[in-house]
Amino acid sequence: MMKRWWVIAALVASPWAGAASMLDFDVWMRAIDKRSVTVQKSITAQNYEGAKADARELERYYALMEAYFAALGQADDAVRQSAEGRALAAAIPAALDRQDYVAATQSAVTLARACNDCHDNYKPFK
Repeated sequence: MMKRWWVIAALVASPWAGAASMLDFDVWMRAIDKRSVTVQKSITAQNYEGAKADARELERYYALMEAYFAALGQADDAVRQSAEGRALAAAIPAALDRQDYVAATQSAVTLARACNDCHDNYKPFK
């Protein structure tokens, strides 16, 4: 039992422990796809809190993807697209705070379309 604890501790302390896997990335993409739909629905319904929560989650996922691609190296375009997606997601709560549902919608729709631009090149499981 004690030996197993040391193995687990060594793995957690490993520099690889914080590295995202392709499976993590796939999970993030699916979550982004779902949130891209729900944020648009929440904005249309003028569900301020729901739209802000979805946008914050989108921003978080795009930050994770940005770090993932930066760690991979040789994916500068994907890093840039992830940063742009993060910025679009961050623009949604700011627009909602101004009660500018048109700008929030534009950011959400642009974000959803940007997924397709990146998707074909970087989708982990084809």
